[in-house]
Amino acid sequence: MKHSLVANNELSARIAREAAKRELAQQEDAETRQRLAAENAEVLRAAAEIAELKKMVEERDEKLSSSATELAALQAAKDEAEAELDLNFEESEELLKQCFDQAVRQAHVLYGGSPAIGDFDLDCEVYQGRLVPSAEVGALAAQEAGSTEAEEGDCVEVN
Repeated sequence: MKHSLVANNELSARIAREAAKRELAQQEDAETRQRLAAENAEVLRAAAEIAELKKMVEERDEKLSSSATELAALQAAKDEAEAELDLNFEESEELLKQCFDQAVRQAHVLYGGSPAIGDFDLDCEVYQGRLVPSAEVGALAAQEAGSTEAEEGDCVEVN
């Protein structure tokens, strides 16, 4: 009987060890499941954030494309307006020349004298009895006290 008591004690101890191992394994399994659930939740949050970032990138790309299209349209409108301004400037300059020539012709008829057609240059100004480039009049006025003569460019002298 002693033998059976020892065997019974060994069996009880073994069952207790196995129960403890099983409880430890269940506890580790529960911890692993909690850890996996937390990691899964983190993965889901990261996936949602990635989806949101992708949406933001798509929206930004759409805005950028829209802005590029708008910029191209504005550039085309600017180019068209500049071309129109150039044309208007050329037309205005031609009209100004025609009006000036008309005034010269009328002055000739009203005040007599030889016609001076072709001798006028809209880029020149009368300074001390001669025609000088308009851009040089300020410098000549500043040098008036000195004896330096300004270059006359293409302008002619009036006597």
